Amino acid sequence: MTEHNQGETNTRSDGSTLPRLLRWLGSFVIALHLAAVILPPLSFQSRGPLGISPAVETAIAPLEGYGQFLYIDRGYAFFAPDPGPSHLIQAAVTDQDGTKVEKMIPDLDDQWPRLLYHRYFMLSEYLHSIYQQPGPPQELIQVDRQEAELWRQMRLRYESVRQSIVKHLNEANPGQQVAIRRVEHLIPDLSIYLEQPIALDDPQLYRVLLDQPVGAESIAEPVPVPNDQPAPESDS
Repeated sequence: MTEHNQGETNTRSDGSTLPRLLRWLGSFVIALHLAAVILPPLSFQSRGPLGISPAVETAIAPLEGYGQFLYIDRGYAFFAPDPGPSHLIQAAVTDQDGTKVEKMIPDLDDQWPRLLYHRYFMLSEYLHSIYQQPGPPQELIQVDRQEAELWRQMRLRYESVRQSIVKHLNEANPGQQVAIRRVEHLIPDLSIYLEQPIALDDPQLYRVLLDQPVGAESIAEPVPVPNDQPAPESDS
């Protein structure tokens, strides 16, 4: 009877080894999947003027292909409870006879299906995220040449991306002159909205983001964006 019990115990022990390994393997796969879900938004939030956080970049590298395959490699700031203002591109297209047509990028009437609209939205947000004011100021050059050189490089990057957008619009509108500027679309403050509800696309919620050096007078109040606004900055 002792031998029988010992054999039964060994059978149960051997039989539980495989399920235990499967549980460990399943837990490992679930942990990797959760990391693939969490790290893309974390990389988005930890991005700064010099790019993504090195620690997050190292952690996300092995999972990048997996996230792209499942289409989960994105940030969620746009859809958070308090996403903040959005940033658009206003383009002015002028014919040879002087007729000017202004359009917003993105625009659901032009970019369809919705996924294409979001691609353009990401482009306009990216242009805003890399914006660097003209410069560097002379004071910074005298105090910190390395920081001044970084300023110059970041400005050149912004101008390069901006010029590529202008070039694309010129190719899409041959024989016409194209100029663009950045526009911020504000979200109405809750307390103000409760007192006086307004539409989310009300003109007073838009303001032009001027391309000005440090110290220049800026616009403090929201600026409407009708057709009678000053022309966007040129591509020169």
